[in-house]
Amino acid sequence: MRRSLPDVPVHPRKCRAGRAFWLWLSITMLVMGSAVSLHAAAQTRRASEIISQALASEPNMEDGVRLYRAHCLSCHGPEAHGDARAVVPSIAGQVSSYLIKQLVDIAEGDREVTEMHRVVARAELTSPRALRSLSAYLNRLPPDPTPQHGDGKRLAVGEKTYRASCMQCHGEHGEGDEATYSPALRGLDFSYLLSESRRIAIGHRYSADISAIELLEGLSLEQLTAVADFASRLPLPPQRTFAANQLSGSMGEQR
Repeated sequence: MRRSLPDVPVHPRKCRAGRAFWLWLSITMLVMGSAVSLHAAAQTRRASEIISQALASEPNMEDGVRLYRAHCLSCHGPEAHGDARAVVPSIAGQVSSYLIKQLVDIAEGDREVTEMHRVVARAELTSPRALRSLSAYLNRLPPDPTPQHGDGKRLAVGEKTYRASCMQCHGEHGEGDEATYSPALRGLDFSYLLSESRRIAIGHRYSADISAIELLEGLSLEQLTAVADFASRLPLPPQRTFAANQLSGSMGEQR
């Protein structure tokens, strides 16, 4: 016959101590959660203020040229077309508001880009006007006319997925949208588009819009790959005909 364990008497003081411990732990966790939420809210508020100030500033193209050459050229190249092999993005012709937001997000820790953290911390890049001048200069540069493509085997899937899931925010031709901080996708390399879409899908871009995270999370690897390949082949706008070296002189007097 199976022997039953004897009843163990529980001291009333121990019961009260146990309840007190769990009550303390619950309150501590609640307070810590509230502190984290307040900290996140402060970060979001600060970032929003910096972005608003930058967008309200008058850009100085001469400063934009100087800032780019001093802080960005070594990685993104003389034409700001990036490096597909190193998965360094092209930032030429990119939406100005998007560029400002990403620089602020990186500075505030809302986007993890290790190699960029020391760059955005440099004194010359901390003012809203500097961010505005740099982003305006980059926006005026011609996008990369020959970005890296994928293998081209799933373009039909890519086009269908893009038009159903991406076009509303990024535009029919991948031109992006200044008002909604939506980035331009045309002129970007396949490897970068695929890498970032996968990072957003698993929540590694903290500042990404929740709707974008949920949308990309629901796509298969085949669909993400196909969309990246299709987007990398979107045609560039015909009006982008000026040369980067013309901007330094023609825009320098806009102070």
